Amino acid sequence: MSSTKRGTAITGDLFLVTHPTLDLSQPFTSHVDIAFDGVTHQVLSTADRSAFNYANTTGEFTVGELQGHVIESIDTVQTQATHRYQAIVSSESGVLSTQTYLSAAAAVDLIGALRPAPTALGIAIDPDDSAEIVGDPRVAMTTPVGIVEITPLTADVDRQLPDWSGTEVDHGELYGGEHADGSPWLTLVTASARVILMLGADVSADEGATALAALDVNWTS
Repeated sequence: MSSTKRGTAITGDLFLVTHPTLDLSQPFTSHVDIAFDGVTHQVLSTADRSAFNYANTTGEFTVGELQGHVIESIDTVQTQATHRYQAIVSSESGVLSTQTYLSAAAAVDLIGALRPAPTALGIAIDPDDSAEIVGDPRVAMTTPVGIVEITPLTADVDRQLPDWSGTEVDHGELYGGEHADGSPWLTLVTASARVILMLGADVSADEGATALAALDVNWTS
Protein backbone atom coordinates (compact mmCIF):
# COMPACT_ATOMS: atom_id res chain seq x y z
CA MET A 1 0.00 0.00 0.00
CA SER A 2 1.32 3.45 -0.91
CA SER A 3 2.71 5.58 1.93
CA THR A 4 2.93 9.39 2.03
CA LYS A 5 4.81 11.88 4.20
CA ARG A 6 3.96 15.58 3.98
CA GLY A 7 5.74 18.20 6.04
CA THR A 8 7.23 21.67 6.51
CA ALA A 9 11.01 22.01 6.44
CA ILE A 10 12.59 24.28 9.02
CA THR A 11 12.76 27.12 6.46
CA GLY A 12 9.03 26.89 5.72
CA ASP A 13 9.45 24.97 2.46
CA LEU A 14 6.95 22.16 1.85
CA PHE A 15 7.90 18.61 0.94
CA LEU A 16 5.93 15.56 -0.11
CA VAL A 17 7.40 12.04 -0.08
CA THR A 18 5.58 9.01 -1.47
CA HIS A 19 6.52 5.35 -1.90
CA PRO A 20 4.47 2.35 -3.04
CA THR A 21 5.55 0.07 -0.15
CA LEU A 22 7.90 1.74 2.39
CA ASP A 23 6.50 2.79 5.76
CA LEU A 24 7.00 6.58 6.01
CA SER A 25 5.14 7.03 9.30
CA GLN A 26 8.15 7.88 11.50
CA PRO A 27 8.50 11.55 12.59
CA PHE A 28 10.88 13.62 10.48
CA THR A 29 13.54 16.12 11.53
CA SER A 30 14.68 19.20 9.65
CA HIS A 31 17.79 21.27 10.22
CA VAL A 32 19.75 24.17 8.79
CA ASP A 33 22.83 26.20 9.72
CA ILE A 34 22.37 29.75 10.96
CA ALA A 35 25.04 32.45 11.19
CA PHE A 36 24.38 34.63 14.25
CA ASP A 37 26.67 37.02 16.09
CA GLY A 38 29.73 35.73 14.24
CA VAL A 39 29.08 32.05 14.99
CA THR A 40 27.41 29.35 12.89
CA HIS A 41 24.80 27.31 14.77
CA GLN A 42 22.78 24.30 13.73
CA VAL A 43 19.06 24.67 14.31
CA LEU A 44 16.81 21.62 14.32
CA SER A 45 13.07 21.10 14.20
CA THR A 46 11.20 17.87 14.65
CA ALA A 47 7.60 16.73 14.57
CA ASP A 48 8.36 14.44 17.54
CA ARG A 49 7.38 16.44 20.62
CA SER A 50 8.95 13.81 22.92
CA ALA A 51 12.40 14.08 21.31
CA PHE A 52 13.97 16.14 24.10
CA ASN A 53 14.58 15.59 27.81
CA TYR A 54 13.53 18.59 29.88
CA ALA A 55 14.99 17.29 33.17
CA ASN A 56 17.73 19.97 33.32
CA THR A 57 15.47 22.94 32.57
CA THR A 58 16.80 26.07 34.26
CA GLY A 59 14.60 28.75 32.73
CA GLU A 60 11.53 29.47 30.65
CA PHE A 61 10.77 32.12 28.02
CA THR A 62 8.31 32.93 25.25
CA VAL A 63 8.85 33.75 21.58
CA GLY A 64 5.71 35.04 19.93
CA GLU A 65 3.03 32.50 20.83
CA LEU A 66 5.51 29.73 21.61
CA GLN A 67 6.63 28.59 25.05
CA GLY A 68 10.35 27.98 25.45
CA HIS A 69 12.71 26.22 27.84
CA VAL A 70 16.42 26.57 28.53
CA ILE A 71 18.16 23.28 29.27
CA GLU A 72 21.67 23.33 30.73
CA SER A 73 24.11 20.43 30.65
CA ILE A 74 27.83 19.72 30.88
CA ASP A 75 29.53 18.95 27.59
CA THR A 76 33.14 18.35 26.55
CA VAL A 77 34.54 20.71 23.95
CA GLN A 78 38.22 20.56 23.01
CA THR A 79 38.85 18.27 26.02
CA GLN A 80 37.47 20.81 28.49
CA ALA A 81 34.18 20.43 30.35
CA THR A 82 31.89 23.36 29.72
CA HIS A 83 28.26 24.35 30.01
CA ARG A 84 25.99 23.78 27.04
CA TYR A 85 22.84 25.90 26.81
CA GLN A 86 20.00 24.54 24.72
CA ALA A 87 16.95 26.65 23.90
CA ILE A 88 13.80 24.79 22.85
CA VAL A 89 10.38 26.03 21.78
CA SER A 90 7.40 23.77 21.19
CA SER A 91 3.97 23.78 19.60
CA GLU A 92 1.27 21.21 18.94
CA SER A 93 2.93 20.42 15.60
CA GLY A 94 6.54 20.07 16.71
CA VAL A 95 9.62 21.31 18.51
CA LEU A 96 12.52 23.59 17.51
CA SER A 97 15.94 23.55 19.20
CA THR A 98 19.32 25.24 19.07
CA GLN A 99 22.29 25.46 21.42
CA THR A 100 25.31 27.53 22.34
CA TYR A 101 28.23 27.36 24.75
CA LEU A 102 28.12 31.08 25.53
CA SER A 103 25.21 31.59 27.92
CA ALA A 104 21.51 30.91 28.43
CA ALA A 105 20.78 34.48 27.32
CA ALA A 106 22.68 33.94 24.07
CA ALA A 107 20.63 30.80 23.33
CA VAL A 108 17.39 32.69 23.93
CA ASP A 109 18.58 35.62 21.78
CA LEU A 110 19.31 33.22 18.92
CA ILE A 111 15.87 31.62 19.12
CA GLY A 112 14.32 35.09 19.15
CA ALA A 113 16.26 36.12 16.03
CA LEU A 114 14.91 33.07 14.21
CA ARG A 115 11.29 34.17 14.75
CA PRO A 116 9.92 30.61 14.92
CA ALA A 117 6.25 30.09 14.10
CA PRO A 118 4.06 26.99 14.21
CA THR A 119 2.53 25.62 11.03
CA ALA A 120 0.12 22.75 10.56
CA LEU A 121 3.06 20.49 9.63
CA GLY A 122 5.88 21.67 11.90
CA ILE A 123 7.74 24.74 13.23
CA ALA A 124 9.34 27.03 10.65
CA ILE A 125 11.77 29.94 11.04
CA ASP A 126 11.89 33.39 9.43
CA PRO A 127 15.19 34.92 10.61
CA ASP A 128 15.46 38.66 11.18
CA ASP A 129 18.36 40.75 9.85
CA SER A 130 20.69 39.63 12.65
CA ALA A 131 20.59 35.95 11.60
CA GLU A 132 21.36 34.42 8.22
CA ILE A 133 20.59 30.99 6.80
CA VAL A 134 23.80 29.28 5.66
CA GLY A 135 23.44 26.57 3.04
CA ASP A 136 20.36 24.51 2.30
CA PRO A 137 17.79 23.03 4.68
CA ARG A 138 17.68 19.26 5.14
CA VAL A 139 14.93 16.87 6.13
CA ALA A 140 15.68 13.40 7.51
CA MET A 141 13.43 10.47 8.33
CA THR A 142 13.90 6.84 9.29
CA THR A 143 12.55 4.20 6.92
CA PRO A 144 12.74 0.39 6.96
CA VAL A 145 15.81 0.51 4.66
CA GLY A 146 17.68 3.29 6.49
CA ILE A 147 17.74 7.04 7.00
CA VAL A 148 16.63 9.20 4.10
CA GLU A 149 18.04 12.76 3.91
CA ILE A 150 16.31 15.19 1.57
CA THR A 151 17.67 18.52 0.32
CA PRO A 152 16.11 20.89 -2.22
CA LEU A 153 17.78 20.79 -5.63
CA THR A 154 19.37 24.23 -5.48
CA ALA A 155 22.25 25.39 -7.66
CA ASP A 156 24.72 24.56 -4.86
CA VAL A 157 23.32 21.04 -4.46
CA ASP A 158 23.30 20.53 -8.23
CA ARG A 159 27.05 21.29 -8.33
CA GLN A 160 27.65 18.51 -5.80
CA LEU A 161 26.04 15.82 -7.98
CA PRO A 162 28.14 13.31 -9.95
CA ASP A 163 29.28 14.54 -13.36
CA TRP A 164 27.78 11.53 -15.10
CA SER A 165 24.19 10.51 -15.83
CA GLY A 166 22.47 8.27 -13.32
CA THR A 167 20.16 5.37 -13.98
CA GLU A 168 16.73 6.55 -15.07
CA VAL A 169 14.00 5.53 -12.60
CA ASP A 170 10.31 6.39 -12.23
CA HIS A 171 10.82 9.79 -10.59
CA GLY A 172 14.35 10.86 -11.55
CA GLU A 173 17.87 9.50 -11.68
CA LEU A 174 19.50 7.01 -9.32
CA TYR A 175 23.22 7.13 -8.54
CA GLY A 176 25.27 4.53 -6.69
CA GLY A 177 28.86 3.76 -5.86
CA GLU A 178 31.29 3.09 -3.03
CA HIS A 179 33.04 5.37 -0.56
CA ALA A 180 36.79 5.11 -0.09
CA ASP A 181 36.25 2.62 2.76
CA GLY A 182 34.18 0.36 0.50
CA SER A 183 30.80 1.23 2.02
CA PRO A 184 28.02 1.87 -0.52
CA TRP A 185 26.39 5.21 -1.25
CA LEU A 186 23.02 5.76 -2.93
CA THR A 187 21.52 9.02 -4.17
CA LEU A 188 18.24 9.77 -5.92
CA VAL A 189 17.74 13.04 -7.80
CA THR A 190 14.17 14.08 -8.57
CA ALA A 191 13.01 17.22 -10.37
CA SER A 192 13.11 19.23 -7.12
CA ALA A 193 15.22 17.36 -4.56
CA ARG A 194 18.32 15.29 -3.83
CA VAL A 195 17.73 12.23 -1.66
CA ILE A 196 20.59 10.40 0.08
CA LEU A 197 19.93 6.97 1.61
CA MET A 198 22.10 5.91 4.57
CA LEU A 199 21.56 2.16 4.63
CA GLY A 200 20.36 0.39 7.75
CA ALA A 201 22.73 -2.08 9.40
CA ASP A 202 21.11 -5.18 7.88
CA VAL A 203 20.12 -3.69 4.51
CA SER A 204 22.08 -4.55 1.38
CA ALA A 205 22.97 -2.02 -1.31
CA ASP A 206 20.68 -3.86 -3.74
CA GLU A 207 17.74 -3.66 -1.32
CA GLY A 208 18.38 0.03 -0.73
CA ALA A 209 18.68 0.80 -4.45
CA THR A 210 15.41 -1.00 -5.20
CA ALA A 211 13.58 0.93 -2.50
CA LEU A 212 15.14 4.29 -3.44
CA ALA A 213 14.32 3.80 -7.11
CA ALA A 214 10.60 3.81 -6.30
CA LEU A 215 10.66 6.91 -4.07
CA ASP A 216 9.08 10.16 -5.23
CA VAL A 217 10.02 13.45 -3.55
CA ASN A 218 8.58 16.89 -4.34
CA TRP A 219 10.07 19.98 -2.65
CA THR A 220 8.34 23.35 -2.91
CA SER A 221 10.12 26.54 -1.82
